[in-house]
Amino acid sequence: MGNAVAAKAGPSRENPAVTRTAVPLPAAQDVTLAQAMLDALPGRVCLVDAQGVIRQTNRPWRDHAAAGWGVDGDHVFASSSVHGLPPAVRAVIEGRQPAASANLHAMPGQLLVRATRFRHGTLDGTLLTLDDVSAAERGDEALARFRHAMETTSDAIYLVDRATLSFIDFNEAACRMRRCTRAELMAMGPMGALEISRPALEAVYDGVIAEGDAVAPVEWAGTVNGRRVYVEIRRRALHTADGWVIVTISRDVSARKRAEKGVRRAARQQGLIAGFGHLALSQTDLETLLERAATVAAEGLNIEYAEVSQRAPTGDGLLLVACAGFDEAHIGHPMAGDGRDTQSARVLRTNAAVTVRRHAEELPGACALLDRHGVQSGLGVPIPGPKGPRGVLGVYSPREWRFNDEQVNFLQSVANTLATAIDRVEAEGRLQQLSQFDTLTGLPNRTLVLDRLSQALAHALRHDWRVDVMILNLDRFKIVNDTLGHAMGDDLLAQAAQRLKGCVRASDTVGRLGGDEFAIVLPKPDDAATVAKRVMAAMAQPFHLGGQDVYVSASIGIGVYPEDGPDAHTLLKNADTAMNQAKQRGRNTFLFYLPQMNDQAVQRLRLEAQLRNALERGEFLLHYQPKVNVATGEISGFEALLRWLHPERGMVPPLEFISILEDTGLIVPVGEWVLRTVCRQLAAWKAQGLVPRPVAINLSARQFQERGLDEVVRAIVAEEGGDPALLEFELTESMLMADADAATRTLAALKAYGVRLSVDDFGTGYSSLSYLKRFPLDALKIDRSFMRDVTTDSNDASIALAIIRLAHSLRLDVVAEGVETADQLQFLRSHDCDQMQGFFFSRPLPVADCTRALREGRRLAGQPG
Repeated sequence: MGNAVAAKAGPSRENPAVTRTAVPLPAAQDVTLAQAMLDALPGRVCLVDAQGVIRQTNRPWRDHAAAGWGVDGDHVFASSSVHGLPPAVRAVIEGRQPAASANLHAMPGQLLVRATRFRHGTLDGTLLTLDDVSAAERGDEALARFRHAMETTSDAIYLVDRATLSFIDFNEAACRMRRCTRAELMAMGPMGALEISRPALEAVYDGVIAEGDAVAPVEWAGTVNGRRVYVEIRRRALHTADGWVIVTISRDVSARKRAEKGVRRAARQQGLIAGFGHLALSQTDLETLLERAATVAAEGLNIEYAEVSQRAPTGDGLLLVACAGFDEAHIGHPMAGDGRDTQSARVLRTNAAVTVRRHAEELPGACALLDRHGVQSGLGVPIPGPKGPRGVLGVYSPREWRFNDEQVNFLQSVANTLATAIDRVEAEGRLQQLSQFDTLTGLPNRTLVLDRLSQALAHALRHDWRVDVMILNLDRFKIVNDTLGHAMGDDLLAQAAQRLKGCVRASDTVGRLGGDEFAIVLPKPDDAATVAKRVMAAMAQPFHLGGQDVYVSASIGIGVYPEDGPDAHTLLKNADTAMNQAKQRGRNTFLFYLPQMNDQAVQRLRLEAQLRNALERGEFLLHYQPKVNVATGEISGFEALLRWLHPERGMVPPLEFISILEDTGLIVPVGEWVLRTVCRQLAAWKAQGLVPRPVAINLSARQFQERGLDEVVRAIVAEEGGDPALLEFELTESMLMADADAATRTLAALKAYGVRLSVDDFGTGYSSLSYLKRFPLDALKIDRSFMRDVTTDSNDASIALAIIRLAHSLRLDVVAEGVETADQLQFLRSHDCDQMQGFFFSRPLPVADCTRALREGRRLAGQPG
C-alpha cells in the first residue's frame, strides 16, 4: 500500500518544470485511517494534496491506474495520460470548490474522474476516483456510503493497531455500546473492552490476519456497567506501510439473545410442567410427587434451592416435606410457625405470591434453615387447597434475584399441578379406605381380606407351599357390649385390633370380618399354632375401658391351604367351623380344621425340641447348587442350602424345620454356622488349587433384624480368613421393606465391606419397586414360579422379560431360578439373562460333588469348552 512520503523540493520526475513545495506530514494515525478508507472503497482511488501530489492510493489504483496517472509522490497535474486535468477537477484539488466530476477520453474507453474534498484530523486533500462511466453512479454511492458509514451506522466500528493493540479510531456508536465517553473508551483499549488478556487478543488478531477475507463472524459476551451484553463481531485485517490495522464491526445482539434464551427457557419450563402433569395423573405415591415438584421448580428457574412445605399436623405453621438443594436431613424443619415472619408465613397469610430480595435485611433470623444456607433472595407461592393454602412452594438463592411475572407464573403453575395431584391422591385414598378398610379399627375389611387371601393362595400355588388362615372371635364380648355399652365395646375392638397387629409379621394380614370376628392370613409358611398362642396371650392381658380393667379371651380356628380348601371362601368357612368348635370346647383355645392337624402341631413341638441340640450334635450340613453363566455355560457361583440330617428320620425337608428355626430364634446361631462353613469351604477349594466361585447365603428375616449384623459378618469372615468379595447375601423383598430405613443402613454397611447383595424371589412381594434404586443391590433372582411356564404362558414370559430388562436398566445382574428344561434355558439366552440355576444343570450337591464339578470344569452341554 502506498503511504505518505516526504515532499521533496525541486523538479518532479514527471515534469522537471514543476517544483514541489514542502508541506507538513499528516499524523500517522490519520494516515492509517485514510488508508483503511481507501482500501475499503471500490474502484481506483487516490488521495492528492493541494499541490496535486499523490499521497496515498488503493490497490485497484496501483494495479490499473498507476502507469498512466502515477503513484505515491507523482504529480497528477503532469499526468501523460490525461494531458492535464479538467479545470473543474483542478479547482477541487486547489481548494476552490468542494467537488466536481468530468469525462475523459485520453485512455481507452470513456472514464469518469471525480474529485471530492477530504478532511480528517491532520489530513487535508482530495479523493480522486476513476471509474467507467457505467460505474459512476455506483462509485458515488460507495464513496458517500463509506464517508458516512462510521457515524451513521448503529454498529460500533473500531480501528486497532495490531502492533500496539491500541485503538486508532472508533465511531460514536462504539461509545454508546460501551456506555462510556470517547476518552474512557480510548483509555480502555481493545483488551479492556473485550475483557481479554494480551496474548489471547494477539492470537485472535493474528488469526484474522492469517485468514484474510475468510474470517467468519464471532460472538462475544461480556459485562458493561453491570449489564450482560452479547455482541456479534466481524473483523478484517488491512496491511499498511506502518503495519497491520484490524477493522472491527461490532453489532449488539443482546436483545436477540435474550429473546432466544426466553424462548428456550419457556419451552423448557413448559416441558417440565407437562412432564410433571403426566406424573400427577399417574403417580399415587405422594412423597414422589412432592419431591418432583421441588425438583421441577428448581430446574425450571435454574435456582439453587426449592422447598415444598405443608401445614403441620397441629394446623399451626409449616413443615418442610420435600426439597431440592437442601439436605434431605432437613425434612421436617419448620418453615413457618411460632409467630415468626418468614417468607412462607407471608405466603400462607396472604394466599398470594411473595418475593424477598434481601432475606438478611427484610427477614433477619426468621428461618434458621435459610440462614444456614446463606439465602439472599426467595419467591414463594401458595399450594391451593379446599380451605385456603395447604402449603407453600418456594425457591431460594444465595444470590440477589429480581423475580419477574414469568417466573412467578411458572412457579404457581407447578404449585397448582401439585395441588391437583394431592387432591387426586387423597380422593383415591379416601375411596380405597372406605371400600377396603373397617372404619372403626382401620383394619382391612372382609373384601380386602378375601383379596389378600386369594393373592396368597396364588403365590402358594406357584411356590408349592402352604397358607394358614385364622378366624378369631372374642370370648365374652357380648357381655362387655351389653353391660358397658356400645362405645366401650367399640373401644375394646379397637384395642384388640392393635394387639393382633403386634402378633404377626409385616407381610401377614389382620382384618375385621364383622362384629367381634377377626381374620389373620399368614401368606408364607409359618407355625400357625405358635401365632395362635401369641394371640391368645395378647388377648389375655386386661383391656382398660372407661377406667376399669376388662378381661376377655379368644377362640381361634385355623384352616390350612391346600388341605382345608382350594380357595379363599372355602378356607374361611372351614376356619370358621374350627373356631366354633373351639368355642364349644370351652373357649380360649385354638383348633385346626382337621384332627390330623393337631397331630402335626405335636410333631412340630417335638421337632423344635430336637432342633435345639442339632447344632451341637453336628447334624446340619450344607449342599451347594451351582449357578451357571448363561452366555459361557461355566459355573459362575453357588447357593448354599441348609440341610438337617436327622439321626432317625434322615434328611428332613427344609420347609419343616426352617420356620421353626426362625420362630425360636435358633436361626441366628445356625446362620452364623452357615457363614463360617462357607468361608472354610472357599478356603478349602483355594487350597486344592481350584478357583473359588462366589457363594450366596440366604439371610433370614430374624438375622437381618439383628443389630450389628455387619459387625458379626466382619468378625466371622476375619476369623476364618475369608474373602468378602466371594460372599453374596440373598434377601427377600418383604425383609427389605419391613423397615426400609434400617434395611438401608444395614445393606450399606455390608456393601461397604465388599459383600454382594441380591433380592431372592423377585416379583413375588407386595413392595414398591422404588427400593431397587434406594438399596445398594447387585442382582435380582427371578422366582422359579415365573420360570415354570415361561415357554407356554405369555404372562409369565412377559414378567420374566420385564424383570430382565428392569434389572439391566439399573445395571443389576439377573439370575433365573428353577430352570429345568432346554426351552427355558433358550428363552433366557435369547433375552440376555446373566445366570441360571436349576435341575436342568444340577440339583443341590454335596461338597464332594461340587469339588469334582469345579475340578472337571463342568459346563452346560453344547457350550464351547
